[in-house]
Amino acid sequence: MFYRGSVQNSFSFQTAYTYHQVQETWSKILPEQHHLRNSDIQALEDAKPEDIDFRYVNIYQNNTIIGLMYLQCFNFNSKHYHHNIFDRPVLKQLKQCIITQSLQLLICGNLFRVNFQGFYFIEKSHREQIFDCLQLYRLETKKENGLCGILLKDCSREFSPKQYTCHQFRSFKQDLTMELDIREEWNSFDDYLNVLSRKYRQRAVKIQKSMQTLAIKDLGVEELVEEKGRITELYQNIVQKQSIALGILNAEYFVEMKKNLGENFRFYAYYLGETMIAFSSNIYYPNKAKMEIHYIGLDYHYNNQYNLYFNLLFDGIKCAIVNRFKTIEMGRTAREAKANAGAHAVENFNYIWVKPGIIRMAFNFIGSWFEGNIGDEWKKRNPFRQINVQDQSE
Repeated sequence: MFYRGSVQNSFSFQTAYTYHQVQETWSKILPEQHHLRNSDIQALEDAKPEDIDFRYVNIYQNNTIIGLMYLQCFNFNSKHYHHNIFDRPVLKQLKQCIITQSLQLLICGNLFRVNFQGFYFIEKSHREQIFDCLQLYRLETKKENGLCGILLKDCSREFSPKQYTCHQFRSFKQDLTMELDIREEWNSFDDYLNVLSRKYRQRAVKIQKSMQTLAIKDLGVEELVEEKGRITELYQNIVQKQSIALGILNAEYFVEMKKNLGENFRFYAYYLGETMIAFSSNIYYPNKAKMEIHYIGLDYHYNNQYNLYFNLLFDGIKCAIVNRFKTIEMGRTAREAKANAGAHAVENFNYIWVKPGIIRMAFNFIGSWFEGNIGDEWKKRNPFRQINVQDQSE
C-alpha cells in the first residue's frame, strides 16, 4: 500500500511499507552493490524486530523521481534504557513519559548497521535537500506518527562535516566506530602478533591460550534455528550492559541474515561442551573492502576465565587476515579494548532534530552526560611497536 504526500515546495513522497514494493524501482536508481539494494534490508524486515516499523520512500520533485529514503520508525520506551540517569530531577518527567507511552523517533538510516546512509539522490547536488525532505515528510505524516525526533544517520564523509542548522538539525557528535586496517604483509595472525610490542604480544598470546578448551562452530541456518533460545540469552546479556539501547534485535534476525546473505554472513558460536557460551557474527562487504564484527553475545559467567570478549576480537582479526579484507569494522562500544587490539577511531557524521520542550532539554542533557563520561583513556593505547625500536627498549 502506498501513501502519497501532497506537493509542497515541489516535493512529494511515495511511501511503501515493505521492501518488495520498491525493490524494482530502487534497483534501477541505485548503483550496483549499493547497500540500499542489498538483501540485508530484506533480512531485517523479515526478522520483525520489536518497536521498529519500516518506511521505503521515493522522493519526487515536479512529479519526477529524484531520490529515495530508507526510514525506520522507532518506538523508544522503558525497556530501551538500563541506567539511573533518568532518575535525575531534570529527567524525571521524561522518564514518566517513557513509562506511560513510547517516544517515536524517525531514523533515516539503519539503527543496526554502521556506514549505512539512509538516502540517495540521483544528482549529488540534491543531497543537502535531505533536511528539507525529512522535515516535510514529518509534517506530511504528522497525523500518522507523533514524532519527537529525527536522526539522520551515517552521512558520507563528502557530505560532512558541515554544520547544518536548517530546520533546527544539529550535528550529533561523539559517534565514533573503531576500525583496524589490515596490512598487506599480514598473511597470518602470527604476522599481526609480530608487529605488536612485547607487552601486547605476550598479553594476546596468553588470551588466546585461555580458550583452547573451547570449540568454535560456524553455524548454518538450521543450527541457528535450533539455538535461537540460547542466542537470545547471550545477546540480551550484552543489551542489559548498555545504558541506552536504540533498537533491540531478536534471534530471528541472525537466521534471516544467514538466509539472505549466505556466505557473506558468518555466525561463529563458542561452545564449552554442548553449551554455547558466546557468539560473534561477521558481515563481509563486497570486493573484500571491509569485514564487520557485527553483533556478539556472551555468558559473563565465563568471560573472565576464557577471556571471551578479547578472543572474539582476536578471532575477528584472524578472520579478516585469512580472507584478505582491507579493514575490519569493530563497532562503537568498548573503545579501550579495541584500541588495545590496534583499532583507531573513525567519526560518523549524524544530524538530529528534536521536538522543542522537555524532550529536547532531556536530549541535550543526556548528550552532555555521555560525552563527559566516555573518557579518553583509549586514545593513549598503541599496541604496535615502533619501527627500529628494539623489544628491550619498549
